Amino acid sequence: MSYEKKLMQMKGLVKKKPIEDIVKKKPIEDIVKKEEPEMALPFYLEQWQDAGLKFIKDEKGFYFVKETFYHSEHIHGNIGLNKLQQAKIFMQEVYPTHPLTIAIESPFCFYDTETTGLKGAGVLIFLNGVLKEVENGFLLTQYVLADPGQEVSFLRAIDFWKNEQTIITYNGKSFDLPQLVTRWTMNRNDLPRLKQYHQIDLMHSSKRIWKGELERFKLKQIEEMKLGFRRENDIPGHLAPIIYFDAVKSGNPTNLMKVLKHNEWDILSLVTLYILSVELLQEKEVVETATTYTNIGKWFRDLKTMDASQDWFTFVVNNFSDEETSIAYYFVGLHLKRAGLYEEGLQAFIQALKEISGKYRIEVYIELAKLFEHQLKDFPKALEMTQQCMEYEAKLNIDKYSRLKKELMKREKRIIRKLNISRESAEHNKKRI
Repeated sequence: MSYEKKLMQMKGLVKKKPIEDIVKKKPIEDIVKKEEPEMALPFYLEQWQDAGLKFIKDEKGFYFVKETFYHSEHIHGNIGLNKLQQAKIFMQEVYPTHPLTIAIESPFCFYDTETTGLKGAGVLIFLNGVLKEVENGFLLTQYVLADPGQEVSFLRAIDFWKNEQTIITYNGKSFDLPQLVTRWTMNRNDLPRLKQYHQIDLMHSSKRIWKGELERFKLKQIEEMKLGFRRENDIPGHLAPIIYFDAVKSGNPTNLMKVLKHNEWDILSLVTLYILSVELLQEKEVVETATTYTNIGKWFRDLKTMDASQDWFTFVVNNFSDEETSIAYYFVGLHLKRAGLYEEGLQAFIQALKEISGKYRIEVYIELAKLFEHQLKDFPKALEMTQQCMEYEAKLNIDKYSRLKKELMKREKRIIRKLNISRESAEHNKKRI
């Protein structure tokens, strides 16, 4: 072929052979195969399968799966998984709007991820762990990213795009679910849209319940302190990304399976933590500290569930010593005051003042000052409470109370003015007599 003809062919000026001629010589299936070559399977396929991972291939690519069944009688730590059903029903019937409640008829699962980092657009999820209720027990399905190029198939494997559901996590509100949404968005052209979901984050509820009692809220610490579970030969979470990339590069899945075990323990602990959290809301017997039950009362108060809140504070003052109940007495006083039971509220505040400290002591002083000034009209006592509050605030010497100091000075001047008016009025009445 001449040089000119080659140029013309490149420009599309030379007619190509009709497709019929090509088809006569070669089946169309062969042509399609050439245009869409077979996906290369990972060289470590057999090694990962031998380790217990199932290979799944679909139209989008491939991924690995490990399924583990737990009978309903399975015990993790010192809590049986069979208590989950009762816990779920209790919340639905007694506290239907509580953050821990799984809506009636809502599918739900416990979810935890392992990722290649903590933040950044390049961070991948390489392990999705999903535990669901099945007949006679629970099924944990762990989806493993075969390699970074198979992310679409891997993400599509979980059914969060099929129906709305409740997803229960630990720190999932801040990490797991935002990370999932990010990766889904990055692959949005090849994935169906995620369904709306309701989430229950057990880190938030744990902080609500055990604030002031636990120093750290890592899941491992909660397992050891509250769930009766202690890990042995566990892989530290920060090593998981290194282990995953090494498994893909070398093909050796030994340490990767330890990461799956780490993820498995995380998810089982989510189930038992949910059960324990709900059991504490049932107020059956005293199994925790006054701090814990006071925290629960405060939680209900923040949720505007005032009757339940008052029940919890009353539970605390009836079951613990005076040294442990000062904060509960403060909230009991608030409830009684709002109910118009001023004398009863006064006694509760006085009881709280015996042991309370910090910001709550300031709050008690203020409530006593307001009660004496506005409801009981005892201005000398109102002035005394205000001045004691000013002295205590000065001892704390905290900048954030500067606004409070101004308010207290304003209150002091107002009460003194009322006190002087009251005295002048009394003297005037004496002269008239």
